Amino acid sequence: MYQKYSIGKMASLLGISSEAIRYYESRDIIRPIRDPESGYRYYSTWDFHMLLRARHYQKYGFSLEEVSELFRSRELPAISGRLQDQEKTIEREIVYQMNLLKRIRQSQQMILDAHNSLGKYKIAQRPGIYRINTQKNYTLFKDKAQLDLIADWVEKEPFVYSCAVFYEKNIREGDSRFEFGIGLNEEYAEFLQVQPGGPVQYYPPCPCVHTCVQSRSSRYLSLENLQGGLEYLRRNGLTLAGDVVTQVVCMTKPEDEYFNWHIVWFPISAD
Repeated sequence: MYQKYSIGKMASLLGISSEAIRYYESRDIIRPIRDPESGYRYYSTWDFHMLLRARHYQKYGFSLEEVSELFRSRELPAISGRLQDQEKTIEREIVYQMNLLKRIRQSQQMILDAHNSLGKYKIAQRPGIYRINTQKNYTLFKDKAQLDLIADWVEKEPFVYSCAVFYEKNIREGDSRFEFGIGLNEEYAEFLQVQPGGPVQYYPPCPCVHTCVQSRSSRYLSLENLQGGLEYLRRNGLTLAGDVVTQVVCMTKPEDEYFNWHIVWFPISAD
């Protein structure tokens, strides 16, 4: 005869609540002995080790329902196969978390970069950027296909960011129109399965004049924000050699107004 343990004792040994043990019981993972006279539940060392094994599987990411299914199986290869599937899931999560760690470190650095670059200019290599448009100036698109694409890119947060483009042709004509959308640095494109084509624009890495400008809800982003950078190009004998792309690295709302900090890339000729 196995030694019997109360639900309180079993809960204490496993570091879980009595309610949790009852829940495991409701999923048919354990089957306690019920005293016919008192109605109390009693548990054996079998129950202890089954609960230990259940928590073992849960730490791998299996739901309690999946744990129950594993316990009902008598085929060891089938159980091994389920563990192999979960191994792949964990591997994908590790890859995601590693990219997430890299991204949050980049975000910290970009915010400091914006702070140190406000109103200042330097030559720097722009990363490759993929982007889609979400609106014309400040009016969102309404076409279903465009909205579906936007929804897909929104799911890629925090690897995507708000992003504007001022086309070189418009700049040369003094036209302040621009397109706003969502950008993604090339280093994450394969990971997030993004390719250029159709509405997805691709801006390859290139040397640029780099700066930071600020916009706010009471002072829209416009060609005026770029004048400092364009003047820097003229003073230094540099020629604009492509569309100007901006990357929003931080947004705030300290009072009743929205603020954006844009890293701005002015492409220049390599020679």
